[in-house]
Amino acid sequence: MYSNHLVTQSNDLIEARQTHPLNAREQKIILSFVSMIQPNDADFKKYEMYIKDFHEMLGLEGREHYTQIKEIVKNLMSKVIEIPYSNGDYLLANWASSVKYRSGEGKIEFTFSPDLKPYLLQLKKAFTSYRLSNILSLKSVYSIRLYELMKKWQHIGRWEVPIESLREKLGAITKTYELYGNLKSRVLNPAVKEVNEKTDVQVLFKEIRKGRKVIKIEFTIKHCKEKELTIDKPEQPKQPQMPTEQEEMFNRLNKLTKGYNFDQIYFTEIYKVAEMIWEDKAESELEYLIRYVNEEDSVKSPLGFIKSKLREVYNLDYAISFADLKPSQKKKKARTESIPDWLNEQNEQQPEIQMTEEDLEKQRRLLERQKEFKRERLVKQGLSPEEIEKELEEM
Repeated sequence: MYSNHLVTQSNDLIEARQTHPLNAREQKIILSFVSMIQPNDADFKKYEMYIKDFHEMLGLEGREHYTQIKEIVKNLMSKVIEIPYSNGDYLLANWASSVKYRSGEGKIEFTFSPDLKPYLLQLKKAFTSYRLSNILSLKSVYSIRLYELMKKWQHIGRWEVPIESLREKLGAITKTYELYGNLKSRVLNPAVKEVNEKTDVQVLFKEIRKGRKVIKIEFTIKHCKEKELTIDKPEQPKQPQMPTEQEEMFNRLNKLTKGYNFDQIYFTEIYKVAEMIWEDKAESELEYLIRYVNEEDSVKSPLGFIKSKLREVYNLDYAISFADLKPSQKKKKARTESIPDWLNEQNEQQPEIQMTEEDLEKQRRLLERQKEFKRERLVKQGLSPEEIEKELEEM
């Protein structure tokens, strides 16, 4: 996620009626993905964000943040916006057409609804842009919506809007806010205060009355360039510097995969866990697991499956060898090293596979192929026949 990215939307989308209002978290997610759209994009792409960035952006804490993100995304799929047309028609649309959680890579993959193309792609006129960083620190969804509306009218410096229209645009549509006093004290005043304190605009408003009743609000908007929030350094996960031996292993294991590959961040994590469990046999156990994944048709997410199996083994009282049909007797050693968060999560991504006689026979065949693979490698390393047989007996 790049906080310096521009969020660019058509003015019709900014002023759309929030029939099912987004909350602050959902709004930040949507705007983060909007900021990834490039001006010359002719069509929507699949936009990706690391779970780590979601975690930091939304302020989620502890082991359960993956579960929270899943719930947030599910709710997001049900949210609807109402975009009016000049002829009196209107469009009802969802923000997302699909959201995919890629557990093995720690990413969310987001695809916008095709109905939103005219409002987000190749905008030439009647659009508003601002830096994503200006809304990430805002706590209230009303503050985020107010900020967007203020940016739309910033070039004019003022905006006059009927009370009912303002309620709809802010998403303050519950019965509580039909009373102007509640709207002012609980929505308008706090939103103006937060926008003034945390963003690059300064806002004042005055009430326009008809008799004693407030019927409109007139906003005065000023851009404060010195308060523009920018972050030059992209918040991108860094590729770890691998030791030479581990890098060679990374390349060897990646040659075994079929239809997927490890990146360095993913491999560093799984190798660290495999080494804690199996010590010097970590590579051979990972080899076997990769070969099993390649052969097993029921595995739909190879990277997620590998992590889930490592998590299962790690959380047992003894280390199960994937290259053996029986648990080993060696107890797990005491671990003081830091471990990845996913080791302690519940496995929701891959159902448990029940082992049949056919499965066991397949494992035996895979083990034989693994031994042949290892024999070839040991021969290349120059080991004697006796040393090779000893190594193979330990598998």
